[in-house]
Amino acid sequence: MQTLYEIGPYAIAAIAALVIAAYTWNKLRIASIITLVWGAAAIVLGQFSYYVGLPDWQDSDWLGFLVFGTLAFTPAGLLIIAAWRVPRFKKLLDSTPTSAFVITQVYRIGGVFLIMAYLRDELPVQIGLFTGVLDVFVATTAVLLAIYLRGGSARHGSGSAQLQPTRAPWLVMAWASLAILDFAWATVLITLSHWGLIDLNPAPVMMGNPPLVVISFFALPFGIFVSVYLIARMRREIKSRAS
Repeated sequence: MQTLYEIGPYAIAAIAALVIAAYTWNKLRIASIITLVWGAAAIVLGQFSYYVGLPDWQDSDWLGFLVFGTLAFTPAGLLIIAAWRVPRFKKLLDSTPTSAFVITQVYRIGGVFLIMAYLRDELPVQIGLFTGVLDVFVATTAVLLAIYLRGGSARHGSGSAQLQPTRAPWLVMAWASLAILDFAWATVLITLSHWGLIDLNPAPVMMGNPPLVVISFFALPFGIFVSVYLIARMRREIKSRAS
């Protein structure tokens, strides 16, 4: 179990990056290469500790907090900007089925490592257990929702070059909202704990230390982007159907 805990988060990041890169290889080669570089960088940067360690925050953790936040959220912001500002990337996204975006979040099964950290007394219940269980739920429902969406596409016919309207857009929006709220919950708790506004025992410093930190450098920003993009796409589809 110790070995699984130590290498599991890195293995999931590597597999996710490879699968996404393989999917985009013949569609937009530069996106595939960037994904591979990003995944590799997340794994390398995930070898470092950004906080001093358990069980409490230290005065010197402010610098690590800034670096950690920058590495965790900058990629999400860049992806969101690119989705609306870079034509080739926007074309790639527009040609990708909703089910494909949803199934990427199966990597949220990595929430089991948060649960393991909680059981090892390395994370508080509010993050280790609550967020871990929610991550596993998001991963499980991602599989079920993707299958459901693919079923709708098959009935409409998959031979058309133009994507068919998404089946049950409100359901997709609800799922994407839950997926991003999961991240928001953990982020707010970590921030408030670091600022001393709430008392968590132990302090969630292990989220910024190996092996869990790699989750925040790849799964977190990509998951945020997927949720934001899907919510925006579903809103456009719902508006288009109403007009």
